[in-house]
Amino acid sequence: MNWAIIMAGGSGTRFWPESRKSRPKQFLSLFGRQTLLEQTFYRLRRFIPRDRILVFVSESKVALTRQLLKIPAGQVIGEPVGRNTAPCALWAASYVMRKDPSAVLGIFPADHYIRDEKAFTKTMRLSYGIAGQKGMPVTLGICPDFPHTGYGYLEMGRRLAPGVFYLKQFREKPDLPSAKKYLKSKRFLWNAGIFIWRADCLLEAGRQYLPDVFKITTAIAGEGCSRTSVKKLFSKCPAISIDYGLMEKMTGQILTVPVSMGWNDVGGWASLKKLLARRSDDNVSQGKTLLVESSGNFVRSQTKLIATVGLQDHVVIETSDAILVCPTKKTEEIRKIVSALETAGMGQFL
Repeated sequence: MNWAIIMAGGSGTRFWPESRKSRPKQFLSLFGRQTLLEQTFYRLRRFIPRDRILVFVSESKVALTRQLLKIPAGQVIGEPVGRNTAPCALWAASYVMRKDPSAVLGIFPADHYIRDEKAFTKTMRLSYGIAGQKGMPVTLGICPDFPHTGYGYLEMGRRLAPGVFYLKQFREKPDLPSAKKYLKSKRFLWNAGIFIWRADCLLEAGRQYLPDVFKITTAIAGEGCSRTSVKKLFSKCPAISIDYGLMEKMTGQILTVPVSMGWNDVGGWASLKKLLARRSDDNVSQGKTLLVESSGNFVRSQTKLIATVGLQDHVVIETSDAILVCPTKKTEEIRKIVSALETAGMGQFL
């Protein structure tokens, strides 16, 4: 049977001051009334039954997640510490295998934007089918529409079937000249970080390439493992991603499916601005704002009026206890503010 795993344990520091430890990025409502996590869950419901969707979150967010999604306790797994995506994926595969030895898992980030959900659903059905038949991992590749330097890339090899290709190799985030070459060649895709994998094959890959993580996560998923034991064991796992820990060691054994579906990883305020409706002056404003002789800004107010004069290409975000002012081109560095707050002992703002 087909299952879905939502990985929702990240912190989303680039969305400070709205993103906090108490309510990280995936729990924010950035598009409409639903949170990013809710949107991900209901998007998956188009092709996965509700009772076969599991959500992995930090332990402190288990109750919030259950409340938002209205799912049983057994479908929300609390991670005692963050250990990146590979330990989470192997834990999920071990857990599901005990319920369904034939399971095919889709592994999804909790915080992406997808405009064309019909294209997404069609691609997922193809990907689940291929992964189940071939026993090979399928990674989703986004057809690029400009030379992005902030994403990793997937290089397509020979075609296996209509719409399915062997993955030749992963490429790290490129410089601009390389990204332009990738775009022109039409052989490269953005790495969306979405994987479809038969559970038994994922566990075998873990046993071969990450044996320590495999042993720990299979023990955690076993019967009778107490919460104290889970915390002790999972803390021993190295923090490593699926890409680095597994996929990059499996050259020639991976498939990729290209898709155009209006995808964005919503990495920060600047990328969110690109997805929202702009005014004639190229501003995006939300809440109580007054922008005079200003252009190219993203201004978002929760409670107070934000007024600007002559402001160009900035992000201004107001919450009840903090205000961010940052040039749009510097939004990738907002995490430095979070680090500075920690160093200064200003934990009340984190």
